[in-house]
Amino acid sequence: MVQCCKCILAVLLEQTKKMKKLLYFFINLFTFRGLENDIIKYLNKSKFPVVFDVGCYRGLFSKKIYNKIKNKSSCKFYLFDINKNVRNYLKDLINKKNFIYNEIALSNKSGKASYYYNSSMESSGSSLSKLTKNDRKWNTSRKLVLKILLQNVGKYIKYSVQTTSLDRFVSLNKIKKIDVLKIDVDGSEKDVLAGAKTTFKKNKVKIIFLEIGAKKKSFLKKEKEIEDFLEKRNFKFVKKYMMIPTTLFSNIKFGDYLFLNKKFY
Repeated sequence: MVQCCKCILAVLLEQTKKMKKLLYFFINLFTFRGLENDIIKYLNKSKFPVVFDVGCYRGLFSKKIYNKIKNKSSCKFYLFDINKNVRNYLKDLINKKNFIYNEIALSNKSGKASYYYNSSMESSGSSLSKLTKNDRKWNTSRKLVLKILLQNVGKYIKYSVQTTSLDRFVSLNKIKKIDVLKIDVDGSEKDVLAGAKTTFKKNKVKIIFLEIGAKKKSFLKKEKEIEDFLEKRNFKFVKKYMMIPTTLFSNIKFGDYLFLNKKFY
């Protein structure tokens, strides 16, 4: 009897994992960026492509880029995430010599910070920022969907993580250039950019692919602050893709932005 219960529990757990993976697939399907093809076009001009994937999660962005670029043998991907489950999700990538995974948060300084892990739907809102954690409409609507799909509903779990700046990481690892800097950190993107001032000053970054997230009432202000910050550092705004489905039933707004370094493009 006990063995039978264990088997049933194992099956249910496996089905839950599959359902959450399917949910993540559909989230990405309906909020798909649409800017990756532009990035690949620019990236194919580089003989030794270097990509920084900050907030990589399951690595879908890096996988797509890697599968479509011409210079696979000479490329290098640096993946960053502080979700403790990510290392397991990235097994197939980490085994490739081109990929280096870093379980550390990029921010505006080195030290410790509080990370808020969304145990209900880890791909939505797990961040150093409290942007989604503090949005009641966002969380209530997402939990309702999970309940309808008979999924477990959990809380945000807070734990301490190690942080470093992009400037420090680049210096310690003697990285000469970054062809693509992709940032998807659910609200803490300004801190990541602030920690890269020296790298930007030295024109080591060619392309920035950035998700901006903020409360709807202050979104335009944050958007302008980031655009002005990057404009002063020689980047021009090229294109944006507003992620409308993710803003439904919430007080927050998200968009993906593409910036190019004027020195190279």
